[in-house]
Amino acid sequence: METMMLTVPAHFDGDQIRLDADIELNPGARLLVTILDEDALHETLVWSAMKLSEDSFARVWDNEEDAVYDSL
Repeated sequence: METMMLTVPAHFDGDQIRLDADIELNPGARLLVTILDEDALHETLVWSAMKLSEDSFARVWDNEEDAVYDSL
């Protein structure tokens, strides 16, 4: 089974969340919504997201199974 994760910019119009990109979704598609600080600068948001992702990336990259590649 192929897993796809895609980040799409969106905004809240006062009633609904609206995607800012033309993305085709199936009914019942599972989504995660991240609420961004309205006053934060774009660069601050990017660095914050990267910081929050560090633990996930560490689990992917720092594991015993991949250690064999360290000596190549």
